[in-house]
Amino acid sequence: MTRLPRLPLIVVGVVSTVAASLAIVGTPGVAAGGSTTLPERLTHIGDSRQVVVVTTRDWNTSYAKLQTWRKTTAGEWTRVVAPIPARVGWNGVRRAANRKQNTGTTPAGTFALLSGFGLDKPSGVDLPYRRVDENDWWPYDPTDPKTYNVLQPHRVKHAKWRTDWAERLASYRRQYRYAVVLDYNLPSGVTWRNGQRIARVPADTTAGGGIFLHVNGSGATAGCISIPRDQMRTVLKWLDPSLDPVIVIGPKDVIEKM
Repeated sequence: MTRLPRLPLIVVGVVSTVAASLAIVGTPGVAAGGSTTLPERLTHIGDSRQVVVVTTRDWNTSYAKLQTWRKTTAGEWTRVVAPIPARVGWNGVRRAANRKQNTGTTPAGTFALLSGFGLDKPSGVDLPYRRVDENDWWPYDPTDPKTYNVLQPHRVKHAKWRTDWAERLASYRRQYRYAVVLDYNLPSGVTWRNGQRIARVPADTTAGGGIFLHVNGSGATAGCISIPRDQMRTVLKWLDPSLDPVIVIGPKDVIEKM
């Protein structure tokens, strides 16, 4: 989610198909000094068979590492890619329950990876994906709760949300070339009404939104997670909705308890 009003956002298949580009590790990734893999020690991933793990050194740094894991048909967790350098919010990470809008922090916790969007769409993407253009907006205007944190394919004349409290997605051509949406503070019951997408149950308008995994900008993010473009494209193509992918975010010394 960007700082508002209107400051730049500097933000965030089948395994064999992408094996070469992901540099797959062929054996289960057992942690040093332990007998179990990292995903086995995570407590809130449910039945997910694809896990993206983002770890920071502490709560306040904007530097992180991202790694991906997949559960094989034999029931073993395999690390799919060596750790990728990543960036998070310029004020670090905060537990999702305590995270507030415009604080430059990335929510820590476990979130489903539901869909993607971008100014480009590579072939082989299995997630529900929207190719965005100049008409697409993502509003965070607390004065209009029903559209808060809800993508709008266009802005109708009678819209109540203010453009200086929204992101025009095409304005971030580098970062939003590819992006995946995290299930953080998303509303429910989104439907169409009078040309707008509105929520029957709005998001929390104090908690911020628009938390994405996306392509690196020039530095830390405003709350998203960002990684280099080529790795982002590959991770996007790797994510498989039938495997219930999730992302787990937090400092490395507490992530197993989140």
